Amino acid sequence: MPAVTVENPLTLPRVAAPATRAGHQPARPRPVLNVTTAPSGPEGEGFPVRRA
Repeated sequence: MPAVTVENPLTLPRVAAPATRAGHQPARPRPVLNVTTAPSGPEGEGFPVRRA
């Protein structure tokens, strides 16, 4: 049995605006601090991989 039942499972309700926490302003985008390249190296049979 599904947790939520709707008439048409292909439609979802629309959110009018971002939710706010009890009396707080909506969250604002934060600036990017830096962009980093993941370390890479060979794995197993020499396949290149990137690590998180």
